Amino acid sequence: MKIALLTSVAGNGGSAATAYNLTRLLSRAGHQAVLFAPGEHWPARGRAEGVPVEGGLELRRGFHALSLWRDYRRLKRYVQDHGVEVLLVQKSPEQWLAALVRRAFGKRLALMRLRGVVFEIKPSYFNRRLHNSMPLTLCSASCIQAQYEKLPGFRADTVKVLLEGVDAERFKPASEAERRAARAKFDLDPEAFYFGTAGRPSPVKGHDLLVRAFGKLCTEQARMVERFNVRLCVFSDESRRGPGSYKDLKDFALAAGAGVYVEFRPGYLEDMREVYRALDSYVLPSRGSEGSSRAGLEACASGLPLIASRVGVLPDLVVDGETGLLVPPNDEDALAAAMKRVLDDEAFAEKLGAGARRRIEEKFREERFVAELVKLIEAARKAN
Repeated sequence: MKIALLTSVAGNGGSAATAYNLTRLLSRAGHQAVLFAPGEHWPARGRAEGVPVEGGLELRRGFHALSLWRDYRRLKRYVQDHGVEVLLVQKSPEQWLAALVRRAFGKRLALMRLRGVVFEIKPSYFNRRLHNSMPLTLCSASCIQAQYEKLPGFRADTVKVLLEGVDAERFKPASEAERRAARAKFDLDPEAFYFGTAGRPSPVKGHDLLVRAFGKLCTEQARMVERFNVRLCVFSDESRRGPGSYKDLKDFALAAGAGVYVEFRPGYLEDMREVYRALDSYVLPSRGSEGSSRAGLEACASGLPLIASRVGVLPDLVVDGETGLLVPPNDEDALAAAMKRVLDDEAFAEKLGAGARRRIEEKFREERFVAELVKLIEAARKAN
């Protein structure tokens, strides 16, 4: 198939990273896939990694008539010249542009939406018309599909859930040598027990919540913390700092009485495998978001006991008590109790990590994900 994916996100991370990964996977599977992304980040990365990425569209947010007209002409020309059969979009800017281009080609061009955000869907007339005209809306989590089912007048039969996959060979449990090398790289105590998390410094990711919960653990379970030499390490991607980001998480650690037990490693991480190798348990304390969770998949594949908020795709990924622990969002007490449970019972923690790895191998391998994605796209094309 000849597929064009569109993202309006110029920088690293989030939905743009998902679109880039899909382009890579579809290309590897033998399809002619290309990603259109504004800015220079994704085209440059595509050139470096051999993934087809075009930077010719502006994809500005909001209504900008001249910009939209330029994008329309460029995308229409590309579809015509390259025989594109499917347009895959994520957000409103690219969805409306693709809808206009589709009108020019009729049924030979299929428009499909990938929805990986958990924010409320606006049930406007235009959104309903556009949604009902598409043969497929592919959701990355069950909770997103449930939103569509509640919207009056929106077709539910075209909404499907496809949970993302992970490269299970690239992300796998660390050897002792890999563990020690990773800790040496990040200057972490080679003998300590480390909880940890990584991500952009945004309140929606709940890092302040995690620091306070860890402080509660240190205060209420001081003997246990000393006995196991317990630490928390927060890896913060400062390249994604934006409006509303934390100023300094160290203040939260000091206020929680856990300053000496919390370590921070700011900066962009080129290879997340080193983070998973350095940790004993991974924590995703998100308050929301997590429509898809690359970190959750990778941590589970790495055989780490995962502690996660019950938001977004995480309940789809984690079987509570078997492959990880799920806690209510924004609940410091529950988060502290989950960390205590992992510390309390080494056999239980090992069971969670082994179960997480096994579930990845059985249900979340990248190969399965790509095969199912192609199957759904082909079926939607025929129904277009």
